[in-house]
Amino acid sequence: MSDSNSDKQNLPSVRIVTITPEISEQKLFSYRRCYMGISLDNPVFEGRSLRALLQWATQRFDHCLVVTGDYLRRHNELILNGLDREHAAAASISAGDEFIEKTRDIFAGMDGGRIELIRWRQCLAFAEYEHSRTALDKLFAEDEAFRKAVGRDAVGFVERQRDRDRPLAVDENRAIEISCEYLLEEIAVFSALSRRRWHVELYPGPELHVLVDVAAGRFGDITQGLKDRINVELSCSANKARTQ
Repeated sequence: MSDSNSDKQNLPSVRIVTITPEISEQKLFSYRRCYMGISLDNPVFEGRSLRALLQWATQRFDHCLVVTGDYLRRHNELILNGLDREHAAAASISAGDEFIEKTRDIFAGMDGGRIELIRWRQCLAFAEYEHSRTALDKLFAEDEAFRKAVGRDAVGFVERQRDRDRPLAVDENRAIEISCEYLLEEIAVFSALSRRRWHVELYPGPELHVLVDVAAGRFGDITQGLKDRINVELSCSANKARTQ
């Protein structure tokens, strides 16, 4: 059930690597809705691999919400390209427009009743996002363990840029600070989606370390949305780590 062999369509095979928190596949597939976040800089969300991921999701869930992480990308524009906030926002939205145009035929070929495509700014308008973000900002300010966990993922992003010989447009401390903002926004959206009954996230790459800690119950005052959330790490050719 977890594997998908798409040789007849010349598509990559998709399979489950891990489920966090650990539950059976029977329990996982009792949820009938899932969502998939799109990292615009991850080549797995292109061409045959994107088609394979969407096909895998629609074969196992009644409805898959695809969230284009375009406006979230503005944080990376600040870190890597040194843009001001206005131009970073414009660049991220333009990248989202380009993704939607480039993948139009792929989405058109899917079952329209099972796939819904939305953009990141729509998530920021959810009342559940505002509630989740307020709670997570408070936790980040007051809980040293949570602050350090977010910080570790932020440092990991900066280190990956160094490993890829990608220069930072801001100093390292500022890059880590902006990366923390990225992560808090991203996690708050995940919490909001879960509160809206999108409990299952599919992603072709490893879970954020801070969210592994959340699933393990390491933070007492975490939002209910994150407590109820399930992450499914998928394997597909050209898998990459999350953009952040």
